[in-house]
Amino acid sequence: MVEVLVVALFGGFGAVLRSSLGNFKGYLPWGILIANTVATAVATWALLAAPQFGLVLVAGLAGGLSTFSTFVAQTWQLLTDGKLLAAGLNIILNLIVPSTAVMLVVVCL
Repeated sequence: MVEVLVVALFGGFGAVLRSSLGNFKGYLPWGILIANTVATAVATWALLAAPQFGLVLVAGLAGGLSTFSTFVAQTWQLLTDGKLLAAGLNIILNLIVPSTAVMLVVVCL
């Protein structure tokens, strides 16, 4: 029961942080890119370097912080606004930057 509460606490913290970052927009929705990248790096680090914290950091913090649905919604909004280049760039960056974060974490460990 304690594990469930700790995951809920960290998940809530991640969700609040994601919500705050989601407001950081410019040419692209940078905040969600940052949230997804940090969540990916945290999850990778937790699974490789600190597996004892895996449940809390992966299911809790990273799970609350990352968001595929917001990424898709923001990309769709860019498309409907006629910002095709920005939408394409958003898709590419949301695939490449978090993947690069995984590689950096692995190399640094």
